[in-house]
Amino acid sequence: MKCRLIILTILSILYCKVYGQAKLCIVGTIHNPTAKINSDSIFEVIKKFSPTIILYEADTILDIRNDLKGIDGGNTNEFIAINKYLKIKSSTKILPFDWTEKQKFREQNNYWTKIDSMNKAINTHFDRGNPTKLSLVTIESLMDFSELNNLLLKENLFMLNQPFVRRLTELKTKWEHQKLIEMANADDTLRNFIQNIKLGQTYWELRNKNMAINILRILKESPKSRILVLTGNNHKYFLYNEIAHQQKQFGFVLTEFWENK
Repeated sequence: MKCRLIILTILSILYCKVYGQAKLCIVGTIHNPTAKINSDSIFEVIKKFSPTIILYEADTILDIRNDLKGIDGGNTNEFIAINKYLKIKSSTKILPFDWTEKQKFREQNNYWTKIDSMNKAINTHFDRGNPTKLSLVTIESLMDFSELNNLLLKENLFMLNQPFVRRLTELKTKWEHQKLIEMANADDTLRNFIQNIKLGQTYWELRNKNMAINILRILKESPKSRILVLTGNNHKYFLYNEIAHQQKQFGFVLTEFWENK
């Protein structure tokens, strides 16, 4: 009898730990169709995970059930897949999780103009000038990263969401910011653009940190839910790093879409 009670107690604890917690799945996607990733493949992922809540990469509340003209992202793989899923499970809750201040930040800092001018200056510098050895190594390495990224874009969602891809994306992003600043510091013609490079880095970090904050807030407000986050693949490593260590605090289990946690 005692043995049976002990077993039941253990099973009860395990049930509370596994089934009593929210489940969170962050899926790195590609917004536009590729050979193996499109709205149909994302739709299959949604069906497999069967979420009660889908978090969509938008910064405002929108009616995802209607393909309204003018909605930013209305033709993305994710948007189409979500609308398709809602036809078979209309009760699924759809929420935005992007940084609501991103447009304001861009306007206040003249973001796109500064980033474009920096890119043009770098291109002109290499077309007309005599770049330093550091500049050449930096650009060549960035081209190697871009080639690797192009190869990954040919893969399916399962491969794109593997841990090694997450680590590669993180390495590329951090290396890119660091080396561009080093390159600009070493070259008189590019030194004026250091603040533009730092602006791009600040924007990236602010946006991702606020995305993570929004996800955690929704987790806190939605205990025992199954939450699927659909985000551009470049964001996944940052969100994962911000969120993974907070599973115990916020009472959720972080899983991949192919796992049965």
